[in-house]
Amino acid sequence: MAIEITGLSSPHAQVSSEPSQVTVARNEATVAQQETGRPLTTETVTLTDLAQQLRSMEQSLRSQPVVDSQRVDAVKQSLLDGKHDFSAERVAEKFMRLEGQLAR
Repeated sequence: MAIEITGLSSPHAQVSSEPSQVTVARNEATVAQQETGRPLTTETVTLTDLAQQLRSMEQSLRSQPVVDSQRVDAVKQSLLDGKHDFSAERVAEKFMRLEGQLAR
C-alpha cells in the first residue's frame, strides 16, 4: 500500500514551536474500505516539530569539522619550536578524570 505524506517542510525551513499538520493519504483502499465500499479517506496526523529540530541539529553537526585543524597545526608548530608549555601533571590529572567518567 502506497502512502503519500504532504505538509512536511524542507530541512532548511524555520522551526516553530507549534505542532505542524501533516496529511497522510492512502492510495489504495484498506480491507475494511473494500468490504464496506466506502471511498478512500485522507487522515490527518499531528506531529511536533521535534523531528525537524533534530534533523536541523544533525545537519549542523555534520557540517562541523571533527578536528580543529588550525589548533592542531598551532600545537604541532609550538612543539616543533620547543615553545609548547607541557605539564605532565596536568595531562595525568585529565587522564584520571576521563578514566573516572568512563568507569561510571
